[in-house]
Amino acid sequence: MTLLEAAENLAGGKGLHGIQGISSKQFGLPQHAPERRVALLDDLPMPAFEMANVDAYERVSGERKLAYATSVGCPYACNYCTDMVFYKRRFNALEAGRVVEEVTGLVAKYRIEEVAMLDSNLPVDWRRAREIAQGFLDSKTKFRWTFQASTDFLCRMSDDDVRLLGESGVSHMGFGTESTSSSVLKLMNKRHQRVDEMYETARKAAIGGIHVTYNLIFGYPGETGADRVETLRTMSDIARQFWNVSFSPNIFTPYPGIPIWGQLREMGVREPQSLDEWAELPLGRNTLPWLQGKELERLWRMLEFFLLNNQLRKATKDHPRLRAGLRRALGAPLRWRLRANKYSFPWELWVGRKLEKIVKRRSLVNRTAAGPTGSGSMLKLACTGGVCCSGGIGG
Repeated sequence: MTLLEAAENLAGGKGLHGIQGISSKQFGLPQHAPERRVALLDDLPMPAFEMANVDAYERVSGERKLAYATSVGCPYACNYCTDMVFYKRRFNALEAGRVVEEVTGLVAKYRIEEVAMLDSNLPVDWRRAREIAQGFLDSKTKFRWTFQASTDFLCRMSDDDVRLLGESGVSHMGFGTESTSSSVLKLMNKRHQRVDEMYETARKAAIGGIHVTYNLIFGYPGETGADRVETLRTMSDIARQFWNVSFSPNIFTPYPGIPIWGQLREMGVREPQSLDEWAELPLGRNTLPWLQGKELERLWRMLEFFLLNNQLRKATKDHPRLRAGLRRALGAPLRWRLRANKYSFPWELWVGRKLEKIVKRRSLVNRTAAGPTGSGSMLKLACTGGVCCSGGIGG
């Protein structure tokens, strides 16, 4: 809306001074107009999806997918998250009926197979989320859809509500669990995050036949080695109990404008000094001065063992005999390492990599897929800056 008003003013020969949401210079001095009030999503037209080439995306990905946002904003104030900076903790959402009408129309028009909801925290209004799912189901339009959430909001939904999500096509949900250490969660200002709700979320999702990914953040300011061990032990226990859980470990990335920049400067993180430096910020690369050298190597090794243990469980899920043998040979030592926090002489990783090569070679011969939940991809490590559920970009 600000850009539109600026274009109209310039086209009419007027200046930019006084337009809400714009900073400008007048007589060489900076002038800051008042911030523009955020428009309600329901007052805006549907984005021009017809300008996108769905066929082109299908040629690259092999599937017909679509990105759609039913809301922006999240009511929480996590210290690492940019969402609160942009949206000031305001939840701004489309009405459920409009979401159902637009999404089902897009699915039918463009033959979409999966819709990725871009909401930071879709079920903030869990009754609205249930209404959307019921609308999709009643429309009899078949497609998969995915979304991000926080565990506390999903736990407010009943088992029947979550079954409804699965029946309506929800295939995957992402959660910003980040840590199971109470001290780290407090540092992150995630007082709403509870470990028991992580277990309950996995249970509810399994009832609905829905896969979940728990995002984890390591290297957060103030985190200790003991905090990391506690998180990996708890997450390993959740994975042992529930078939539908995967993990996305990330190293903390200091994004622009987050509330803890004062603390980060004191800890030696250099804040970009210009717009050019902000534009070149090395997102996805570890630049934390307190997580270097042997400390960083130890974290990588911990994550390798953790993910190998989880992939071993997934790879053998449908093969009882193979599972029994590999769990005795590899699983027991892996679990011992995670419990004891011992990672020297990593023979299990060497064996795991050999097995992965053998599986990949066999899949090429047989021309069968070897995906992360099948017999391939025994080890899948993703420790980069990423999208944090329950709060937009968080890393």
